[in-house]
Amino acid sequence: MNVMIDTNVILDDILNRAPNAETARKVSRLVTDGAINGYLTANCLTDIFYIVSKHRTDDCGRKVIRNLLLTFSVVGVDGDDCRIAIDSGMSDFEDALAVVCAEKADLNYIVTNDKGFQSGADSSVSVVSPADILLYCGAKD
Repeated sequence: MNVMIDTNVILDDILNRAPNAETARKVSRLVTDGAINGYLTANCLTDIFYIVSKHRTDDCGRKVIRNLLLTFSVVGVDGDDCRIAIDSGMSDFEDALAVVCAEKADLNYIVTNDKGFQSGADSSVSVVSPADILLYCGAKD
């Protein structure tokens, strides 16, 4: 199973953000253990670095990114992806870009804690919660 993990799930795990930290940690463990193939977008990494560095330190941010690069595959973001996302009709550009990248990489799911995440009506990628992906993989929430 190939899944894109949204920035908020990674940050919930790394920053131990309530109330989603434990579920996010279990999703990360699925990737680490090889139960699912985890993907991040390149722009997700820049966002994670910025936020972790602000909450912790620059060194911590660099360590987090290095660890993520060991575990997750990265989907590149280019100008064409941005043009497709901005013209997609989706009101949330960040969500649209994630969907475009997930479709480009032929992923099955986008895992997010964003209850308002938009996937687009004709998207081939399903948007699910971390709890849902744990159920799909037979893991307990």
